[in-house]
Amino acid sequence: MLASIGLLAGCAGVPAESHRLAVSTANGSGVHGSVILTARGDGTTRVTVDVDPAGHPNMPAHIHSGTCDDLIPQPEFPLLNIVDGESTTDLVVPLDELLRGPVALNIHASNEDMTTSTACVDLR
Repeated sequence: MLASIGLLAGCAGVPAESHRLAVSTANGSGVHGSVILTARGDGTTRVTVDVDPAGHPNMPAHIHSGTCDDLIPQPEFPLLNIVDGESTTDLVVPLDELLRGPVALNIHASNEDMTTSTACVDLR
């Protein structure tokens, strides 16, 4: 029993792995900021987006295979819309699995204008 308590106490102090990346503006939108990817202990990944929306109050966002310069059009993971510059989504995928191949987080101008990217960041 003492061994179990010691094991649990040791795990409690382990910080979650996280990566902060700068989001670059696209198409002269002025949208910029950061994304934080955090590995959670339950095999999920939290994606936190914090950007200056530059006049875009509600922007859809997705994680795509590929890079910002060469995105695969079909999203791998939809994210909650970025409302007033903020969004937090928990994905049911471990961080290391999410980052295995080239992937990028792409932010669109609006629900009505999904063809215009306002910002993007290569996650790997």
